[in-house]
Amino acid sequence: MNTLLNRGLSIFLAGALLGSASPCPATDLLSLYRSAMNDNSMLKARRFGVDRARADADQAHSRLYPQASIQSSVSRNDYHDPSGDQRYSGRRNVLQARQALIDLPAYYRSDGARLGIAQAEQEAASARAEVFAQLADQYLNALQADDELMQLQSEKEAAQRQVERLRAMREREMVKVTDLTEAISWLQQVNTREIDALTKSEAAQVRLRELSGRDTGVLAMLVRTEFPLLPKTIEHWVSAARENNPAIIARRVALQASHRAAEAARAEHYPQLSLSLQYSQSNLTYDNLSQRGYDVGSASLELRIPIYEGGRVTAAEASALAQQAIDEAQLESLMREVERDTRVAYASAQANRARIDSTNAEVDALTQTVRAQERGYELGAATVIHVLDARRRLLRARVDQSMARYDYLRDLIGLTVRSGRLTEAEVAGFNQWLGPRTD
Repeated sequence: MNTLLNRGLSIFLAGALLGSASPCPATDLLSLYRSAMNDNSMLKARRFGVDRARADADQAHSRLYPQASIQSSVSRNDYHDPSGDQRYSGRRNVLQARQALIDLPAYYRSDGARLGIAQAEQEAASARAEVFAQLADQYLNALQADDELMQLQSEKEAAQRQVERLRAMREREMVKVTDLTEAISWLQQVNTREIDALTKSEAAQVRLRELSGRDTGVLAMLVRTEFPLLPKTIEHWVSAARENNPAIIARRVALQASHRAAEAARAEHYPQLSLSLQYSQSNLTYDNLSQRGYDVGSASLELRIPIYEGGRVTAAEASALAQQAIDEAQLESLMREVERDTRVAYASAQANRARIDSTNAEVDALTQTVRAQERGYELGAATVIHVLDARRRLLRARVDQSMARYDYLRDLIGLTVRSGRLTEAEVAGFNQWLGPRTD
């Protein structure tokens, strides 16, 4: 297991070093975002959903346009009566055009289908925001795991040197055996944490490939050391989320569409008026009896007044009103959910911004503590256990420091996504926090 781990870590660190020396730029968040927007299969499905909504709207609106058709038939007829038999050919051609003059159900359905386009577009925007949120989360997971791997690699080298030194001192009976076993135990703990960190890094890379549809290569690292305070107030973010979140807008549009559906169902009770034009040519009369060829044109107004259809119209209206109530409840539920998530993200961002400062101070203090303990051990004033405990705390503080930075960036991205402000320019702004690896 140690051989495989060392080989995997060697490949990982070699790739990072080669990536920093290579003329090819590191893969950053913006490039992965662009790849995901183009190649992510879920987003492709959403784009096709918009196309389908447009086609459905065209289909619904076509009911309001003139309808024209041509019917043509040719027949061979055998006629028998007491006077004799006749065999003759028949033909009939009919050109018919119809234009709805008053058709409220078709009008409301057309309007509802038009709203369906807007709903599909907002759902696509919401899907893009969700994909970016997942992409950014996995990107930061990968960077966080990589940072931990580098910290563990540095600690592992130091622990190995200490174990070798203590073994040499133990052979000369200059240290206790417990000091050596404590150092070996710490080295194995670092090895175990390396395995976990390498697994997290590989899992994040796999997820990034799934989301972006491309090989990630060497990722650009977080190079920003100064982190701004949280912009705006909580009420600003909540208000922006309630007004601009694409998922909420999609549900609002869906509610408007359900209103139109209810109006269309209710309009089935009303009369419908249409204009019909017809031109016929034939040499047949009723029952395909032969007669001299003729043509006739006609224009008519058709008035349809619904009276009773077995309760179909009433049931359709009740169904549409129930769907409208469902959409209202879903909109309210979504708005509460988004507001909750926004408030939680804001509170988390405030806490993580404070954690950045506190972990920075903790790392500085523990770095001095480790140096003091190591110096004390050399002078005989401290034990190996004191040194190892100080190094454990320093490693944990460095991991916490890294986590606070990445969590703060996650929170800022989460607030941006929920507030409906996600654009390529916003992604480019976050991308400026990243840079090529210098390790």
